[in-house]
Amino acid sequence: MVKIIFNLNINTDLVIDCLEDLPKLKIFLEVNQLDKPNFSKLARELGVDRRTAKKYYEGFRPKETRNKGSKIDEYYEVISKLLCENSPQKFVYKSHLYRFLKREYDVEFSRSNLNYYILKHEKFSNYFKPKGNNKAIKTETEFGKQAQFDWKEKLRFQFRSGEVIIINIASLVLSASRFKIWRIYLSVDQSCILDFLTRTFELIGGVPKEIIIDNATTMMIKSRNYKTSGKIHSKFEQFSKDFNFKVKPCIAGRPQTKAKVENPMRIIEEIMNYNGILDSYEELYEKMNKINDEANLRVCQAINLPPVFVFKKEKEHLQPLPNNRICSYYKTKTTKIDVNLNSLFKYQNKSYSVPSEFIGKKVSVHATEKNLYVYYNKELITVHEISNDILNYNQSHHLDMVNNTFSKKEKVEDYARMHFKELEKFNEQISKVIRESKKT
Repeated sequence: MVKIIFNLNINTDLVIDCLEDLPKLKIFLEVNQLDKPNFSKLARELGVDRRTAKKYYEGFRPKETRNKGSKIDEYYEVISKLLCENSPQKFVYKSHLYRFLKREYDVEFSRSNLNYYILKHEKFSNYFKPKGNNKAIKTETEFGKQAQFDWKEKLRFQFRSGEVIIINIASLVLSASRFKIWRIYLSVDQSCILDFLTRTFELIGGVPKEIIIDNATTMMIKSRNYKTSGKIHSKFEQFSKDFNFKVKPCIAGRPQTKAKVENPMRIIEEIMNYNGILDSYEELYEKMNKINDEANLRVCQAINLPPVFVFKKEKEHLQPLPNNRICSYYKTKTTKIDVNLNSLFKYQNKSYSVPSEFIGKKVSVHATEKNLYVYYNKELITVHEISNDILNYNQSHHLDMVNNTFSKKEKVEDYARMHFKELEKFNEQISKVIRESKKT
């Protein structure tokens, strides 16, 4: 500790060991009619600037800091619940948490304030672990030249009812404007890829000259590597010819080649913020669309503008779409089907359920290789796996149907569970009869 000692004619030693002691020095010197001290020497001894030493000598006092509460404190319990270990909702980044709070709670504080608040609370800051930094060479392309395609695969999503599904999110990013299009599918089979790209081209009003893809077997029979250019799947190659774009596969093991589509994948993961709190497929798709729209409206660091603004210019440089017949061929097939009084519609002689509110109405059924996507007025209302069972009731649809049939609500759920088991048993019996009849 630094100590500066002044010998005074009143036979008293004054010890100066910090800036706060300098006003005492001034009093002693003035009382004893002594000259002002050497501020340069004082500053050197105390390890501060000369001007700082003089300021304190003249009586400067720093403002006392107040332990002022934060406006975020009222959301402390909300944040604690969202980030607790047992919560089904997942937040990979602090930015995900901020946008969720902004979207669902309409909070008024800034993202930087939330970041500071999280750092101040150890249990919150521990939740967010640092991510690796995958470096890639920054490249730019001219308007309309390139788009990049990829999947965000196998996200385990749970509805409030407890029903668990595996979702995959198709992503296409226009390389110049960074305009993003995301869509949820329950499968990553080839029909889903062709459906997504076709609908995306229709949505953006044109086709880029080339699309960068990975080496998935649905698009590449043989992967591209450092020595060979690989081999494109024949159907996907025909698709590229029909839409007049060039397929450019990445070198296997080098995902940074399509960094423009890889980097926003962390934003797509925001859909997991809603894990365990949504009730239907329709809500799930609505939230995904909202996350997508927000991403296109935010300023992109790479171009310093929101992608949606730059897209308006890039759109002018896209190639024209092929005719409607070609577009229709690659989209998943849509069929208009009546819903009967049992809240069921028939597809390939099998019955599938919808919510009871659609009884007597026509629904649109989009069929992929594995799933049926059921729409009403362009809004998704349910999804079924294509099944060999005669009856395919979603349990929530079945409960809804029973609720509308019986007046004694207290025993409805017990009855619904019992009846649902009877339907499952019926399906097993019918399936057994079908199998035996095929043998004979």
